[in-house]
Amino acid sequence: MKPKEGLPSNFAVFMDYFIPTIAFIIIMLNRISLLRLTMKIIHYFVDPLLKYVKNIDSTIIKTINKINSQEFVFFTKGDNIRNLNRVMLYILKNEQTRKVKIVTIVNDDEECYPSLRTDLDYLNRVYPEIKIEFVKIFGKFGPELIQYLSKEWDILPNFMFIGAPGDKFPYSIEELGGVRLII
Repeated sequence: MKPKEGLPSNFAVFMDYFIPTIAFIIIMLNRISLLRLTMKIIHYFVDPLLKYVKNIDSTIIKTINKINSQEFVFFTKGDNIRNLNRVMLYILKNEQTRKVKIVTIVNDDEECYPSLRTDLDYLNRVYPEIKIEFVKIFGKFGPELIQYLSKEWDILPNFMFIGAPGDKFPYSIEELGGVRLII
């Protein structure tokens, strides 16, 4: 008997079901090997890309650390806590770094304000995200000292701040070589 035209033969129908069934059985019996092969193929293409991404990550992290490690310097004569608080708020709002040196400059016969250390301890508690370092320097405040400290600490003068100078301040802001003013 001849199959009618347009209808598949019994063999064709058998093969339509047999081939997918055998393929499924082969896949199921070899699924671990196939999964390992798939993993090797993925690693072959992805591993070089991952190395490139890790290098980019490393470069970005180094740049972030360099930005965050930048220190700021604030020169104070023993400012009250309000002025010191303004400095901390300014750094939080406007700067990327979280490190500041509070510097007071005294003559040999002067003592720094006793409340200054207490104020700085308080600010350390209020602003734990900012690392505050207190530095007491004997000498005279002026452009020469700023240039010296800039070289010594590797901090550019434009990362140094002063409060509003009084009427008796002997220098103009321009003479200080880029020191910024926090009012």
